[in-house]
Amino acid sequence: MAATIGLGFASVAVAGLAVGMLARRHFLGRIKDIKRSLESSRAASGRRPGLPPAVIALASRLGVPASSRGRIVRMTQRGEMCFRPGAKPMPFTAEQVITVGQIGFLWHAHFCGAGGFMQVADYLADGEAGLEAALLAAIPLARLRGSDAMFRGEAMRYLAELIWNPDALLFNDQLAWRVIDERTLAVGAGEGTPRCEVRLTLDEAGDMIGMAADDRPRLEGGKVTSCHWFGRAGTYQSIGGRRIPICAEVGWILNGVEFVYWRGRVESWRVEA
Repeated sequence: MAATIGLGFASVAVAGLAVGMLARRHFLGRIKDIKRSLESSRAASGRRPGLPPAVIALASRLGVPASSRGRIVRMTQRGEMCFRPGAKPMPFTAEQVITVGQIGFLWHAHFCGAGGFMQVADYLADGEAGLEAALLAAIPLARLRGSDAMFRGEAMRYLAELIWNPDALLFNDQLAWRVIDERTLAVGAGEGTPRCEVRLTLDEAGDMIGMAADDRPRLEGGKVTSCHWFGRAGTYQSIGGRRIPICAEVGWILNGVEFVYWRGRVESWRVEA
């Protein structure tokens, strides 16, 4: 009897291991597919016409050449993220790919905390937006994708992260620009219901230091609401022929109080043709 029970447990363990390996292969394979799609995106074909002079001036200040053939930005980050107010921040390392000539990115992060080793993929590729998380890259924790709200949220991330994608200022023809005042630009994307817009604030020297949106989608308790979202960036450095901020933080305004949920530092950065 004992031997039979032992064999039964062993069979269950083997089956569980096989399922876990299959789930891990699927999760990591999907991340590779998204990354491959972004890496094969079209290169910038030349500076788009009709840009506001303020956008051209900003790109010039950030070191973007008029003849750039940049296709993607590749960067690594280190920082911490707090998933809800009052929770302990979790440290992360991340790799990110951002497209220059069209709206798309993949943020692949590794978290290590009391709950174990978790991987998160946040992305917008080929018009599909999503957020997926898995413990040990095998046990699903979250999988959100496909909705208009998801697209708007991820597109807003792309717009805010123009701080790390300066070539897109001149070469991404999917961006809609308007000048609010001498220190505020608005950049939008999408059409119809998914359309969104982010405000970019410049300092006196002309660097982008702030990002904000009044209606970025936020998921809480299974319900999507529109909340005021903000970001701050600073410590500009010359890297790879461009000027980018290496420190940033982002957060929500919840009941009139700031909740910073992400703080990070750029570890490496480059634009690739």
